Amino acid sequence: MIKFSGVAALVACVLTPIGYLLATRQAGPFQNAFQDHWEIVAAGLVLVVLGLLEMANGLGLCFIVDGAFEESNLARGAGSLVVGLAIGVLGAAVLYNVLFN
Repeated sequence: MIKFSGVAALVACVLTPIGYLLATRQAGPFQNAFQDHWEIVAAGLVLVVLGLLEMANGLGLCFIVDGAFEESNLARGAGSLVVGLAIGVLGAAVLYNVLFN
């Protein structure tokens, strides 16, 4: 999870300035959202990417065959899918709230 957090932070650090540059080229609602709340946009991106990475980890655990199936792999994979989905939905809700409200 720590590795996923670093990757998610890196993606947000790259995508937030790109979104800022694209949003500020023309006046509009996205320009205000990025200029006034860029840190919330970055946090939302971190949560979305972290949720996607955790869901990918859960899918990997559900279907892994390295060393044969273990009893707890399906339960751990399903748990990771649920946690990843919850984190991703939270991040998407934050982004939706900032960008479209």
